[in-house]
Amino acid sequence: MMGKQIKFGVAGFPINFFDSKYGKKRENIFAWLKEIDLDCIELQCTYGIRMKKEQAVLYRSLAEEHGILITMHAPYYISLASQKEEVVERSKLEIKKAFELAELLGVSRIIFHPGAGYGKTEKERKLGLKKLIDALNSIKKDIDTQNIKIYPEIGGKVNQIGSLDEIIQICKNVDYARPCIDLAHLHARELGSMSSKNKIVDVLKKIERELGRDILEETHFHVYPVDYSDKGEKVHKAFGDKKEINQLSLFETDDEYMPRAQDYILAIKEMKLTPITICEAHNTQDIGAKLMKNLYFDEK
Repeated sequence: MMGKQIKFGVAGFPINFFDSKYGKKRENIFAWLKEIDLDCIELQCTYGIRMKKEQAVLYRSLAEEHGILITMHAPYYISLASQKEEVVERSKLEIKKAFELAELLGVSRIIFHPGAGYGKTEKERKLGLKKLIDALNSIKKDIDTQNIKIYPEIGGKVNQIGSLDEIIQICKNVDYARPCIDLAHLHARELGSMSSKNKIVDVLKKIERELGRDILEETHFHVYPVDYSDKGEKVHKAFGDKKEINQLSLFETDDEYMPRAQDYILAIKEMKLTPITICEAHNTQDIGAKLMKNLYFDEK
């Protein structure tokens, strides 16, 4: 919605947090984020849903006290498209556990990787995407989809389910799914596509065209620069990092790793969006998030 307040935040616990006076206890992350004028954190449950109830309740209380929004990343090993039925069933259980933890934390957005395991052919890929959609729809009755939405994320590797079109397909067919547009992953899997403000605007307009303005306004963003190969994502970079000469690219290129913070901010302003934006820049999530926030408000 147009009146919604824009939010910028970090993925996980940045190095600068641990180096600060707050860094001895993880629960101090919320006070630290408030002090440095950031708005949210994406808790990384990427290796399993292991947080104890008491810790989740404490985090929720501290987040509310300091005005910090929490989102959550579900485990990496979820694979709802797998050809192995036991893997799909375990993945469904992990999604349910993620929803249970989200309720305790007061989280309304769960991000997950659509994943691999579907096979190698285009036919297998389409069957895997259908299996994923069917799996998400099959657990709807067991989870709170009114207050919590699931966000399939653009995949960083070319051979992963998670192209822009596939994310849109999931969201068209699962009514509690919303897009997580990781611009770095999209840039990597398309060999350099997010090289300008206009290229990012094209992505936003496609989501609006395919899913509608309301869904666009609920879209979640991961923004940071990335290095890539012909297979897709290699490594996260920091904003401003310079790249090697003659890096593989099918699009415009220069000496800076992309996507760029400036291009993203100009794009969301052109589209009149006020999204939640999480920075996953290498060891500089807080610096990248602050850069984007400052650009947004300085250029108003």
